[in-house]
Amino acid sequence: MLRKSVEAKDWLHGIEPRNVRAVMKRVIEELTQVDAQVGSLFEDGPRSTSRSSDSSQRTLGGISSLSRPPYPPRSTTGGTGSAWSNPHTLAISKLFSDRVDIFTVDVTLDRTSILTSIVSLSLKTLLECVRLKTFSRYGFQQVQVDLHYLQLYLWRFVSDENLIHFLLDEILGSAMNRCVDTGLMESSVVEIICEDRNRFMILAVLQMD
Repeated sequence: MLRKSVEAKDWLHGIEPRNVRAVMKRVIEELTQVDAQVGSLFEDGPRSTSRSSDSSQRTLGGISSLSRPPYPPRSTTGGTGSAWSNPHTLAISKLFSDRVDIFTVDVTLDRTSILTSIVSLSLKTLLECVRLKTFSRYGFQQVQVDLHYLQLYLWRFVSDENLIHFLLDEILGSAMNRCVDTGLMESSVVEIICEDRNRFMILAVLQMD
């Protein structure tokens, strides 16, 4: 579902994002259903002690390094003095940044471990798809909005929220690197868009009742 949502969209031509894409809502809905099904069969597993209730307060502007892009964008307005235009500076920064091993996830037969593996594989799939696309400014900002919406919910399913933060950083950084005219959307605007989507979901549930 995530792969098709990236491959089918024209990321170079579009308007400024005003909504979270519907596929992101479906991802959370399906994960919630899987969580309930797995929870009926397996007990909860251990969670990281660093897991915090304010994880959903981080915004994509925002998610750890977004005010300082983790990858140099294709098109920049800065001069040659920009730290991110220096490949050696970039390599050193990446070397000393906090990393999470996303390539080997130990799966045990408990609810938390299974959901963590599903979320990790889903985000890595999204990352690989993003790396193959080219984005306009508005296409990139749509990715920013979608990822912020995901991080509002995904941390609840995993054993360590740092895994989510790292993967979302990587996805946004990859989109930034593939963008022809990079420009982050203001974090306050991103929050408003995602809050509107949250209100829509709540109203839909109430109407079903």
